[in-house]
Amino acid sequence: MRLPGVFAQQEVIFGGHGQTLKIRHDSYDRAGYMPGVATAVKKIVDVTGLVYGFEHLLD
Repeated sequence: MRLPGVFAQQEVIFGGHGQTLKIRHDSYDRAGYMPGVATAVKKIVDVTGLVYGFEHLLD
């Protein structure tokens, strides 16, 4: 969905017989992603080879 002021939106829906559980995350500004970007930029200079997944760059 594209809305003014909404940068990203994710929703996961779990369902069972007669019920659902929805978990939703809305981002309104790219600034929320900047701590992760800064961490990746600092760590990637020491990495050789392919890295799949941000969790491999965390201590």
